[in-house]
Amino acid sequence: MGKIRSNDEPVGRMAKLMAELYYFMASEFIHQLGEEKGTEAIRNAVTGFGEARAAVMKEEAAERGLPINGETYALVRDMPSISWEKDPKQQTDITYCPMHDMWDQLDALKLGAIYCEIDEVLYRQFHVDFERPLCKTNGDSCCRFIIK
Repeated sequence: MGKIRSNDEPVGRMAKLMAELYYFMASEFIHQLGEEKGTEAIRNAVTGFGEARAAVMKEEAAERGLPINGETYALVRDMPSISWEKDPKQQTDITYCPMHDMWDQLDALKLGAIYCEIDEVLYRQFHVDFERPLCKTNGDSCCRFIIK
């Protein structure tokens, strides 16, 4: 898909910018702290970010009188799905992710894979049994989201 351009779709452009910011911050963690401690710090930051996002979504759910579950997660989700593309034949499969696109350009899929763990944090906060057996940052052709 290429580099960020001002005429790109705005949500995808912001997702790429967020992914690029994450890359620079995560890279600096590794540089400053070393591989092991840096990775731990990145993972802790991603988990904290996911928990903070989920807290706000749960607050909205409470304001709307909604239970905390997968259906509610879909209603109060803070991240739009615009710019992510699904396989029309397999709706559980995301075939294009602007964040993955950026991390791929930066040769940073390993760092991106740590960020992708945020989905587990978010779904867990909404008591959803979630699996992702395939993930683009791990070299798969798609991200497969299985919600039970």
